[in-house]
Amino acid sequence: MAKRGVKLDYAYCLEEVIGAQGLSAQDISGLAPQVARAHQRLGEQHQGGELGFMDLPGQSSELLDAILEQAARLSSIADDLVVLGIGGSALGATAVDMALKGALRYAQPAGPEGMRLFVADNSDPRFFGAMLDRVDLERTAFAVISKSGSTAETMSQFLVVKELLERRLGKKEALRRLVFITDPEKGNLRLIAKDEPVAIFGVPPNVGGRYSVLSPVGLLPLACAGHDVQALLEGAAAMAEACKSPELTKNPAYLLAALNVGFYRRGRNILVMMPYATDLFGLAQWFAQLWAESLGKAQALDGSTVNVGQTPVAAMGATDQHSQLQLYMEGPQDKLIMFLTLGNYGRDLSIPDLYPRIDALSYLGGRSLAELVQAEARATTAALASQGRPSYSLRLPGISPEVLGEVIYLLELATVMAGGLLKINPLDQPGVELSKKLSYGLMGRKGFEQEAKQMEALDAGDNYLV
Repeated sequence: MAKRGVKLDYAYCLEEVIGAQGLSAQDISGLAPQVARAHQRLGEQHQGGELGFMDLPGQSSELLDAILEQAARLSSIADDLVVLGIGGSALGATAVDMALKGALRYAQPAGPEGMRLFVADNSDPRFFGAMLDRVDLERTAFAVISKSGSTAETMSQFLVVKELLERRLGKKEALRRLVFITDPEKGNLRLIAKDEPVAIFGVPPNVGGRYSVLSPVGLLPLACAGHDVQALLEGAAAMAEACKSPELTKNPAYLLAALNVGFYRRGRNILVMMPYATDLFGLAQWFAQLWAESLGKAQALDGSTVNVGQTPVAAMGATDQHSQLQLYMEGPQDKLIMFLTLGNYGRDLSIPDLYPRIDALSYLGGRSLAELVQAEARATTAALASQGRPSYSLRLPGISPEVLGEVIYLLELATVMAGGLLKINPLDQPGVELSKKLSYGLMGRKGFEQEAKQMEALDAGDNYLV
């Protein structure tokens, strides 16, 4: 198994380094008993089959072989794969593909290294229509990802795409370009697949959407894009091994969770993830859903009203040094910053010494862009610390499938541990359901007539339209 490469640097969270705004040794040791109790509960939940994401790094070779076989089939008939999915069905694959192929990955046509991966995660007709206009339907495959097969955004896109494919290519060829990823036994996509020969993969019932990137939800699209999904799983397995200890300071996921919850209880209710690499911005967006949907809850496990949750913000260094850093430096003391830094960018550009007589430029000559962005990351963390603004860094040796697997598993486990410390359920999302049901009512879905009436009652009309 690969040696773990991702490290958690939390020096700028400590009172002895940043002053009174930091956590003392006693603060951290005081969290240890809570972590121990939460660890025991997580173990019980895992044994009871609730935490399925923890089993994904070691899933069967048969499933992986089937995914790779399907990816090879789709690659033989298509250059592009469009994922029809939203939220957890979209963000994970986007994060990994962006990290490995780069933010500018769409600028080049598909090549032997894998299909281009497009993710249609919004039913906005301007966006989705433009995407369909720009792909060649004869050389495009579509992965439809919905556990229930009733996600309105995804299924509406599927209906549009299926009609387009059938009109252009005929029903047989249209079905060859489709693959379903859904519940292993039930749901609307299963019903469709009974009558129409569409390739289909199951998502483990105990794996929620935002924890599903290491399941077929993420692995199939990523395999189609040519990524080494076996290495991704190996990285996750290495991190899982490193996170077995029940001891707070020996378990990076537990320590990360404890730092976040410890600062949240001291009023830092905003958590900023700020990678110093443009290609990692998708990872920050994936984490925002994971953290927000898992931990923003009205009720505790005992049924009491708590209304907890730390708001995640996706930022990007060094870009947001010039847009958000002023607020983080001098604004309210309500933020904790999580930096993602790279030891190796995989490439570099030398800065030429073109103007040696201009002091403001000459110091750059002979250095490199990697040196500059790494210096900016160090300087930003130090500047925040000098003002008593806490932060911690996930130090990545570089960007690779193994490293991304490590980071994904680390953040998923930290999230459920944070849920345990907050005494809420990090696996459900009851607050999302009402919006879905009201949308169904507005669109006239059978069985949601009461929600349609509720919308009528809530609609203020044009009385406040200026």
